[in-house]
Formats: sequence, C-alpha cells, structure tokens
Amino acid sequence: MCHAFFMYSILQNPFCNASLLAGLLFLFMGHMIRRYPPRSMKAWYGYRTFSSTINQSTWDEGNRYAAYVSRWLGWILFPFGVLIALVFSRQTDVFLYLTVTPVIVGALLLTGITEWHLLQEFDEDGAPRKKDGGQKKPAV
Repeated sequence: MCHAFFMYSILQNPFCNASLLAGLLFLFMGHMIRRYPPRSMKAWYGYRTFSSTINQSTWDEGNRYAAYVSRWLGWILFPFGVLIALVFSRQTDVFLYLTVTPVIVGALLLTGITEWHLLQEFDEDGAPRKKDGGQKKPAV
C-alpha cells in the first residue's frame, strides 16, 4: 500500500513533467550521439530519415547535426520544465498542455532543422553541394 502511494505521489508531482523529462532525454541523446556517433546506418540508434540514409556522408552529417540540435533543445526544455514545476502546485490540464506542447514542437524542430541542414549541405543524390566561397563568378 505504501509503495503504491509513493509511486502515485511521484507521478502527480509537478516536477514529473514532459518538458523536464524530455529535456533530460534530449540532452542525454545529444551527448551520446555526439560522443559515440553511430558508425553505420545499420546501428540500432541514430538520426534516421530518408535524407540522412542516402549515403555515409549524409548519415554522418545528419547525426552530427541532430546531436547538436538535440542538446540545444534539451537546454531549452529542461529549464522550462523546472519553471513550470515551480509555477504549478499540482498537475492540471493547463499544466499538461504547457509541458507536452514544447516537447512536440521540439521534436518537430529537431527533424525540420536537421532536414533543412542536410538539404543545404547535400543535393538529392547525397553529393555535397559546391560552395563558391562567397566569391562572384566573372561575367562571360
């Protein structure tokens, strides 16, 4: 009986919220992928989308950049979750919306920003885009 009450009190605590927990998860994932990047597309973890699995170069860059964005989002979500926990004394519907919405937006941003980056760096066949170094080409 005491064990069930203890679990209930933990789950109902405002500090047990989606933004805080997802922020920690995003930080952890970003750190692990940065520290131990998946070496092949057959690895059980990594940033895996159509654009990132075209070839090894897109895979490496997609995972490198997704790890960066994941850490960035974690540093936003975690303090936001702590702030929401300090503002609310108990979990309500508004509390739920305020903690889950940033997580959904963060996951969409992680994918969108990383895909946009891959499209800037590689063409549709996975070949690196040519960078002209900002110099204008002479008129012919």
